[in-house]
Amino acid sequence: MRTVDLFDSYLNGTLSAENKVNFETQLETDSTFSEAFREHKKMIDSIAHQSFRAEFKNKLKSIHEQAFGADTKTFALNADSTFAKRYGGTAAIAATTAIVAVLSTVAILSTGGYLLKQQNNQLMDLKREMLELKYSSEAVSEAIVEGLAKNKAKLTYAPANLEGSAFALNNNGYILTSFHMVSNADSIFIQNNLTERTLTRLIASDPKLDIAILKIENSRVLKNWQVPFTLKEKSTDIGEKVFTLGYPRKDMVYGEGSLSSLSGYFNDTTMYQISIPVNPGNSGGPLLDDSGNIIGVIRGKLNSSEATGFAIKSNEIIKSIQVMAADSLSEELMGQGKKSALKNLKRSEQVKRINPYVFNVLVYKKD
Repeated sequence: MRTVDLFDSYLNGTLSAENKVNFETQLETDSTFSEAFREHKKMIDSIAHQSFRAEFKNKLKSIHEQAFGADTKTFALNADSTFAKRYGGTAAIAATTAIVAVLSTVAILSTGGYLLKQQNNQLMDLKREMLELKYSSEAVSEAIVEGLAKNKAKLTYAPANLEGSAFALNNNGYILTSFHMVSNADSIFIQNNLTERTLTRLIASDPKLDIAILKIENSRVLKNWQVPFTLKEKSTDIGEKVFTLGYPRKDMVYGEGSLSSLSGYFNDTTMYQISIPVNPGNSGGPLLDDSGNIIGVIRGKLNSSEATGFAIKSNEIIKSIQVMAADSLSEELMGQGKKSALKNLKRSEQVKRINPYVFNVLVYKKD
C-alpha cells in the first residue's frame, strides 16, 4: 500500500482494527511518519474546501504548457510578465495544487512505500525525500511571492527526489557521500550557502560500506578551495566529544554529543554509535572530533531512538578508497595531507571554516 493510500484509509476509517493500532503506534514513535501524515491531513482538509480544485488544476496545467512547454522542469517567473500579472494573485492556491503532485510523485518513486512495520528497532537510512516542510505549500507560496516582490526573474528548480549531505575530500573537487543516496541517480548536484547548485558525477562507490565518491564537473567552483580537515586514520576512543554538520533541512544544522560505542547496528565494527540526534538529510554528512578531524560519515539511526545515530568509521573509508580506486585516483583522493588545520580552534571558528566544504546533495532519479 502506498503512503498516501495508507493515510487516506486511516482518515476514511477503513483500516482494520489491528492496522489502525499499528498506524497510531507509528504516529507516536516515528517523527518523520507523523510529520508526513500531518502535512497530508492539512492538505486534504484544505482541498476539501475547494470544490473547483480539479478544474483549477487543469487550467493551471494548460497555462503552464502554453507559457513554458509541456516538458519544462525549470522556469523563470518575472513580475513584469503577462503570466505573472494575470495569475500572480493565485500563487497560494497554485502552491497547494503543486504539493498534491509532489506527494503523488513521492508515492510513485518510493520503493515499496512507507509501509507499517511492527518492529521499530531497525536501522533507518537518512534520506530526505520531497515529502518535507521545505516543499510545503507555504514555502512554495513564499518563493513565488518573493520573486514577484523583487521584480526580477527567479529560477525555480524541480524538487529533488532525494536530498542528503556530503563533504569535500580535498581541494581537487572530490566529494564523499552515502551510496544509498546516489544509487541509480540520473543526476546529482551539490550546493551550500557559498556554492551555487553544481553538477557532479559518480566516479567510485562501495555499496557494502555505503559510501560514494563524487567529482565536481566545473573546475571554476574549486577556485580558492582550502579544505581544512582530513580523514582520520586511527580509531577514536569511546566517550570522546564529537559533532556533526549536515542538511536535514534547507540550512546547515550543527549537532554535538559523544562517541557512545565503537560498534554500530548489530555490533557492526565498521561503524560508530553516537549520542547525537540525526535526521533525514544528515546521511552522508561528516562526523568530526574535537580537533576537527573527520572520524566518520553519518549512516543512519534507530527508528526507536531519537538520540542514537551511526557513522561509518573513517579508517574503514580509507581502506575502501584504497581498494576501489585505481592507484593514481587513490593517491589523488587521499593526497590532502594527514593533519587538520582546525586543531586548538574554538568550536565556532572550526564550524565557520568547515561550512564551505559541507554540502546539501540533491539527487534526481528517472521515473
